[in-house]
Amino acid sequence: MNTLCFEGNFKRRMAWYKEFCHERAEGVLDEFLKRFCNNWLEEEYEVQSGAEWYERSSERQDRRNGHYERAIITRRGMIKVKVPRGECRQYKYSLFKKYQRRSEEFDDVVVEALLLGHSGRKASKFFKKLLGAGTVSHATAAKTLRRFDGELKSWRERPLRDDAVVLVVDAVYFRGVANCAKSAKPVLFALAVYKDGSEEVVGFQLANGESEDAWYRFFVSLYDRGLKNVQLIVRDDRHGIRSAAGMLWPKSLDQLCVFHLIQTAMRYLRGDRNKRAIIDGLQVVYRSSSEPEFWQKLKVFLKRWRKYEHHDALLYVVRNAANSIKYFALAERFWTIARTTNRLERLFEEFNRRVSSFRRFPNATSCERWLFALLKQNMNIGWVAAATQSQQDS
Repeated sequence: MNTLCFEGNFKRRMAWYKEFCHERAEGVLDEFLKRFCNNWLEEEYEVQSGAEWYERSSERQDRRNGHYERAIITRRGMIKVKVPRGECRQYKYSLFKKYQRRSEEFDDVVVEALLLGHSGRKASKFFKKLLGAGTVSHATAAKTLRRFDGELKSWRERPLRDDAVVLVVDAVYFRGVANCAKSAKPVLFALAVYKDGSEEVVGFQLANGESEDAWYRFFVSLYDRGLKNVQLIVRDDRHGIRSAAGMLWPKSLDQLCVFHLIQTAMRYLRGDRNKRAIIDGLQVVYRSSSEPEFWQKLKVFLKRWRKYEHHDALLYVVRNAANSIKYFALAERFWTIARTTNRLERLFEEFNRRVSSFRRFPNATSCERWLFALLKQNMNIGWVAAATQSQQDS
């Protein structure tokens, strides 16, 4: 059997299937890729130096000075190539960039592995089994996220639109957010919904707590970038958010998240035998199609559970009922979005699912890079389309 060769009559050679079984096929393909890359470098050197090996030519501009080895990491694994050197000139090669050891496509794969929830060490072990030892270290895997630093800075400084109908604000907690802090600390998030139905995460900020001051500093950064007017702000039951938002957007409506209200009522009813019936009745109340219908259903609900009129659960509902139905003042197509903070809660669920494998971030900068990279990967996918479709249907 003739030696397998990819030059020239490779189609006829490929027909011999037995030569491509298991490891041998991979070895042959890897050897072909290595030979192809070396030939690429040789041809580029000859073009730049003006002559081939041992060629006597008046166009020759330099003489060979041996070569040096360089390892390039690709999605096929590590390839060691011999890079030609000249005596007098510096040469540039299109096969790789200066100081580059990994292809951009390989870096994309490493970033994807980190965003799927692998820690740096787990990613290193994974690529070692897949592509061989020395492919990527755990430190190198973590450093790949540094490529987003410039984009993150530009994203945080970009101007914001001034036609926000709904601003959804909430916080997600991670370990390692604050340097030298052992407990989990919050990352404050804000998502804006505009008049045309489009949505975007307008910003996030690491904080030591959800105090009024922390939320105020976060809101000021959004205000200074152009978010001057907001019709309605959706929040949970933390009063610091309400006070901070009122300083910058005093005319905006204050909407308490319906989901958080019901969850708080459930906590007050913990252990009560009528808990499920009360919560089901409360959910019926909040399925009202107008504000008058809501108050009518709430009146019937309170009459039904008159014996609980002094219970903390119903007192909490009555005290916050007015703030939980501000969304009725908006166009009906925005009601679903403006009722709850679910838009951000779903995003937080994805964050928590992926971060659970490595439990904490090494530092605050790493947390910011990881969050932005994941936002860039999933930012507004499906949200804008869904909101626009809802607007068209209405």
